[in-house]
Amino acid sequence: MPKTFQIEHCGDYISVKLGADYEVSPAQEEEFWTSVQNACKQYDCRCVLVEGYVPKREPDASEIVQSGVRAATVVPNLWFALCLENFVPSELSDLFKTIARSRGVHVKFFTNREQSLKWLRSGVAE
Repeated sequence: MPKTFQIEHCGDYISVKLGADYEVSPAQEEEFWTSVQNACKQYDCRCVLVEGYVPKREPDASEIVQSGVRAATVVPNLWFALCLENFVPSELSDLFKTIARSRGVHVKFFTNREQSLKWLRSGVAE
């Protein structure tokens, strides 16, 4: 399976750029979270900015729960900003936030990159 996202260390945060063909599926989600976890540990970083488009396939509620739980295993006190073009809040995005936050992850959705970075950097200062 070709990699549909790119990860880069940007000093005070990890940047994850989703490709246009990124699809939320159990196989890709595990590759995604493992790659994010490895980058956070390698660079001793707890702030992640995900950028791109809203994935084509909408996951079901059980996949969202699993993803929220998995986010909490990346690093303690993870700050996770999602800056997605054409993002519209939904019950599923709220479910992800609720599950992740209940396990100590700071998570927020954005449509503006600068606001995303400002919020992430407030976590670094905390």
